[in-house]
Amino acid sequence: MYYNQQQHLHVERSPVFSSSSNHSTTSGGFSNNINNNSNNSNNSNNSNNNYFNNNNNNNNNGASSSIHQSDTSIDTHLFVSPPPTTLVCPLHNGIFNQPFIAKCGHTFCFSCIFKSQANTTSPTHSPINSSNSTSTNELLKGINNISISHQNNSNNIGNNNQNNNIFNNNTNIMICPIDKMSLREYEFFPNLALSSQINDLLIYCRWGIKKSSINGELVQDDQGCQQKIKLGLRIDHENVCEHAIILCPYNKSCPPLKRFQFKQHTLICDHIHCNHRSAGCTFEGTKQQLEDHLQGCVYESIKDYIQRNEEQINLLRSHLEEKTTENDFLKKSIVQLTAGFNQLATKLEAKTNKFEGTMRHIQASLEATQHQLSETVYDLNIIKKNSNLESVDIVDLKIPQLKCKGTFIGHNGPIWCMTVTNGMLISGSSDMKVKIWDLVTLKCKQVLSGHEGIVHTLAVIGNRLFSGSSDQTIRVWDLETFECLSVLRDENTVCALVIAAGYLFSGSFQHIKVWDLETFECVQTLKGNSHWVRALTVSGGYLYSGAYNVVRVWDLANFECVQTIPGGSGSIYSLAVSNRRLLAGTYENTIVVWNLDTFEIINKLEGHIGAVYTLAVSDKKFYSGSYDSTIKVWNDSLVCVQTLNRHTSSVESLVVSSGCVFSGSADNSIKVWK
Repeated sequence: MYYNQQQHLHVERSPVFSSSSNHSTTSGGFSNNINNNSNNSNNSNNSNNNYFNNNNNNNNNGASSSIHQSDTSIDTHLFVSPPPTTLVCPLHNGIFNQPFIAKCGHTFCFSCIFKSQANTTSPTHSPINSSNSTSTNELLKGINNISISHQNNSNNIGNNNQNNNIFNNNTNIMICPIDKMSLREYEFFPNLALSSQINDLLIYCRWGIKKSSINGELVQDDQGCQQKIKLGLRIDHENVCEHAIILCPYNKSCPPLKRFQFKQHTLICDHIHCNHRSAGCTFEGTKQQLEDHLQGCVYESIKDYIQRNEEQINLLRSHLEEKTTENDFLKKSIVQLTAGFNQLATKLEAKTNKFEGTMRHIQASLEATQHQLSETVYDLNIIKKNSNLESVDIVDLKIPQLKCKGTFIGHNGPIWCMTVTNGMLISGSSDMKVKIWDLVTLKCKQVLSGHEGIVHTLAVIGNRLFSGSSDQTIRVWDLETFECLSVLRDENTVCALVIAAGYLFSGSFQHIKVWDLETFECVQTLKGNSHWVRALTVSGGYLYSGAYNVVRVWDLANFECVQTIPGGSGSIYSLAVSNRRLLAGTYENTIVVWNLDTFEIINKLEGHIGAVYTLAVSDKKFYSGSYDSTIKVWNDSLVCVQTLNRHTSSVESLVVSSGCVFSGSADNSIKVWK
């Protein structure tokens, strides 16, 4: 079984799995020394069983002990299955906490790469000072190269906002611990894709685990909560869990009890206060004694008056708290705006100087190129004349460049998916809406509502539209009446849809479902993947599915897996087929290209500095959209011929139609390129 202490991923295996307590990353387990200040940092596995000691030397007296209120300072997650290694921070070998991706493509915890700089003068207290695969001396060298300098201002208000503005000077440079690339503070972005994967990890409720009486390892408690919950919903569940340990609200000396025992406890507790305690009544007793007391309580006759006074006091107190909160927020906003304005002014001046220098360089280069072209044309004319080739024309080698022709605005969240049919552009978004745009008037003609989660994927055939969502449903829409015809249900988020051979294929967690297009019934479930199936495409009678580190090829005639292609570049977010080549956009910022005849890797295309979320093919070109907010255009020779960078956030979806490229982004807009 697997659990995570604060930011350190630690593995404990119950007797059900193994009796061994030593683990390595190659076997699916992760170990980390819990005590970062240990003098024996080369033997991190020795502390694997010290989880509950926590420097307090708590002893296991031979009996199984449940995790009670005293352990709430330790954030314990007992994972249902081992988390993938891609969710592990390379600095502290634990599950990512607030993952940030750098320009170089590497992801780190916010606390590991940012907050650690406050301790550069005391390296032993840095969160990276632990036993892991990267040299600690190299990491400390990189971190110690970070300079923390705050701009001086007359009001000296920057010190109060230091924690919220760790970097406030674009001259601050740090060194990436992995590839030693120099980075600045504005070259880090929240890794939303990774955060979503972490929030989807399944864990056991903390009130349903205990320490084994045999070896002190964590095991499930048959008497505790038996629910398996997503990590992102853990707090919500624990706030209502019937097995949570609570204290009696009437008397702190009462022993702790489980939430479902509280109702029975109120029948025997002899410390229940009078309802009018706030007015001055000092009575305490059992529930029955309280009922008898209220018959003669002097405050009972004026309870309406007391209640009105308390409501007025609470209302005034609430207004005061709101005003105090509003005032604090305004103060912080002023501090942040002032610091941000100063930072932007500095950046603008630097960028203006750089732009002017670049323009001068471009102008000089253009003049030199023009001169060379003139000389080349002159030389070609002489060659033609001397070789009797006057009838031969010189070929124009200019490559047509795409330009942004317009923007669709209307969604209130990131655009995750798009498709085009019959002069209509259809888009799905985090605002749980599907919007239909007229490509002639460029206006929204219809909004389809009904989903209760993010619309992740779309597929269309004829006048039928299929939309998949995180609400675990696929909705079927009539594009003539715009009515919902049916709702198909999955067991998890629907990540990808594709239509072929009279069937609808839907990708979700560890499986692909096959739906009959006539009856809308699930006729088959394709299994074999161990992770999310985020990408599907069809070509030549085969279905291609992309998951974590693998592409599977399925025969559409019998739904059998006929080929498994190792990916080797992390999660696969997008797939496309072009000229007998299979393209895969990956989490590792690359586009992997395979030969469809031999399934051998032809190339790994680099250039993006973020995960490649989407691919689109048109004639002899294809297009890629990335978390780095750019769109790259690739020719048939697998060479990037243009980079489009008008979006201000990650590009989530691309579609090509009638010579136009449509791009949907997390900046809530759809741009048209031609």
